[in-house]
Amino acid sequence: MSGKFSEFQLKELFRNRKFDSGLRAVSGKIVEIIQAGELNSDTGPDFRHSLVKINGVTMRGDIELHRISSDWFMHNHHRDRNYNSVILHVVAEYDDNRECVTQAGRKIDTLELSKFLSGDAASFLAGFEPDEHVSQLRCTQDSRKLPLPVRIEYLRLLGEKRFIHKVNKFEERLKDIIEENRPAVFEAKQKYFRDFADLHIEHRKFEESELQTESYWDQLLYEGIMEGLGYSKNTLPFRTLARNVSLDFLREHAAGDEQVIQAVLFGAANLLPHDTRNFDDESKEFCSKLESAWQGVKKKYKREYVDQSEWLFFKLRPQNFPTVRIAGVAVLLARQLVGGSAAELIRRSSEKGDRGFVEMWRDVLVVHSQGYWTRHFTFGTPAATEVRMLIGAGRAEEIMVNVSLPVTYLRGRIFHDTGLIERASRIFGDLSPTADNTITLTVKEGLFGGDNVVGTVAEQQGALHLYRTLCSEKRCERCKIGKALYGKTAA
Repeated sequence: MSGKFSEFQLKELFRNRKFDSGLRAVSGKIVEIIQAGELNSDTGPDFRHSLVKINGVTMRGDIELHRISSDWFMHNHHRDRNYNSVILHVVAEYDDNRECVTQAGRKIDTLELSKFLSGDAASFLAGFEPDEHVSQLRCTQDSRKLPLPVRIEYLRLLGEKRFIHKVNKFEERLKDIIEENRPAVFEAKQKYFRDFADLHIEHRKFEESELQTESYWDQLLYEGIMEGLGYSKNTLPFRTLARNVSLDFLREHAAGDEQVIQAVLFGAANLLPHDTRNFDDESKEFCSKLESAWQGVKKKYKREYVDQSEWLFFKLRPQNFPTVRIAGVAVLLARQLVGGSAAELIRRSSEKGDRGFVEMWRDVLVVHSQGYWTRHFTFGTPAATEVRMLIGAGRAEEIMVNVSLPVTYLRGRIFHDTGLIERASRIFGDLSPTADNTITLTVKEGLFGGDNVVGTVAEQQGALHLYRTLCSEKRCERCKIGKALYGKTAA
């Protein structure tokens, strides 16, 4: 089976062990996957706490997956201390003969999984539902034995924990951005380790002036918005696109011109069509203009391109197509970020009070369709109905909760502004919930019999945190509700 499949598909093949025995790394070493590990939905390696035997040596650590092996370097994992714990690099296609190394200089073996896939791997992918599978909660029939206030308060506490976790993730990314703009420094090499206790983690040091550099904050907010437009299916390619096409690059080479911004993003995303012979006349003309604008900038673009196979359109509502979202973010960037700044947006929104904060961010993030994109969801195919929004109110609210509020809180922390911290915390605790998804509906059914008693974003985020960190892993013994209901039998 060819290695031409997405990283998302690779992750599912690996997680479901759709590979044969007799694995060998590209170096020829014998590889045995004893435990694939726990799927990591946050930043860092894809699988945590894995157990792997390589040439008879058993190692505990993390596993990172990529579609092509060169992505290790393209994603700068060789400069990121968060990947020092990786013990195996699993790829769909081996395209780079460079030795995979960590930031600490330790060599990592690479496994080209596509050469060892089991006979049913193809049928598994053909019938695989890319949507997140959500199972009923174990306590669905029992949870209502606990008082309603106890269940609600637990969700609120979990929501606050999830919020601070997001804040910390943004802080780590801010520090990564700082390091990416520092001169490269080569660290001393580190030997293989048998367990986490043997792993030396070097703490990064940052000057306050670095942490308060405004251009880094602009890039941080830009990346957050881009990821927020990707949903679960396209988060990775949107993240890659935002890191490859930096905001500074757009400022320098697009100068606030919306069409040039579109051209650069579509070009670097590998979504700009090359064969337009069967397109309608409007599409031919529009694509010609984008291609011309992209060619004017392309020679200055020195970063990698997002592989076209990484973009997922299957089973997405047309409103959520990557093409629509990129068109929308181009308008947003031209209108707000290319000529403005994160500092300005946070200052203006915070001066308007809690309600004004929410209303301003909603106005900033909502993008109505215009021009070509009022009649198309993708290049070359006219839409059956008018396209009203490129970024709708629902998506804008999700980005406000997952990006604007955590970044505002973090700015308060870094700039020693307690007013920003208090405002972000208060809005998060009081804001009405956003639209439910499969997970939140499942948790509401399990804990409350479907009753609509989840009244704030904090409680709704708590439901997500509960399911993803405890329920999905059947860790009832670590859940306050599970322990109350089942005690020692929760495990």
